[in-house]
Amino acid sequence: MKQLIQYLLEYKERKTKSFDYNLLKERIEKEKNKPKFMGNWGYIDILWTPQIYFIYDKGWSAGEPNKDPKWFGGKKHTDIHLGTSDVMSVEFYSAKKIFKPNVFEGYISWSFHDKVNDDDTNLDEVENFLNKKSNYTVPAEGSFPEQKKIKFESYEELESILKELESIINKHNTKCDKNEPTYLYFDKSEATQNASYKKNQYEILTCEEEIVKLSKQLEDVKKAASASDTDLTSLIDSIKEKIEYLKKKKEDISKS
Repeated sequence: MKQLIQYLLEYKERKTKSFDYNLLKERIEKEKNKPKFMGNWGYIDILWTPQIYFIYDKGWSAGEPNKDPKWFGGKKHTDIHLGTSDVMSVEFYSAKKIFKPNVFEGYISWSFHDKVNDDDTNLDEVENFLNKKSNYTVPAEGSFPEQKKIKFESYEELESILKELESIINKHNTKCDKNEPTYLYFDKSEATQNASYKKNQYEILTCEEEIVKLSKQLEDVKKAASASDTDLTSLIDSIKEKIEYLKKKKEDISKS
């Protein structure tokens, strides 16, 4: 039986190198071969990035804690769960006609995360390819911006497009050591496992913020101690202990 560390190491980088064509073909052929007069829509997510979710008593927030008192009363989250964000999907429509050929059409949709680092070039070629291939535009409406899509009219056409796309992803998505938010996963479970990196980064940032606060508090207490006859040694030692604890915690998380 594999040890936990082996599973973690296996998810250090993306192991699955292609889209799930069998699932796509099965779903599309099923809807296409059994169209309905009222029309039939299908939808499949096909590409993911890691995400973390902050859990509250009555809900959750993605990416970062929700401190808005209107949502969770300003309460602190109770847990952090590993998960994913879907960044690409395939939707398709089929309809049965009486005096005309049956209708089938599909669309590839995408919405990628912003870069965190300037040298994160994982998405440059992917986006260039998709923009060149886009042949359908959903107009802007209200708060929703204009959205480009790739329209296809058969499974074969879809597979051809995705084969080209996956070769670009496999060539350019190489920064698994940093696990940039633009590093793309063909397998949802792999993306979920790698969300641990995001969780670690958030916890490191939390430690750093708390260390800054405690350091300022320590400085103020030392000034107060030198300006009065009150013995604040125990309080100073207590703050120092907290700072050292957080530094050690940050170091341990960085090594995990």
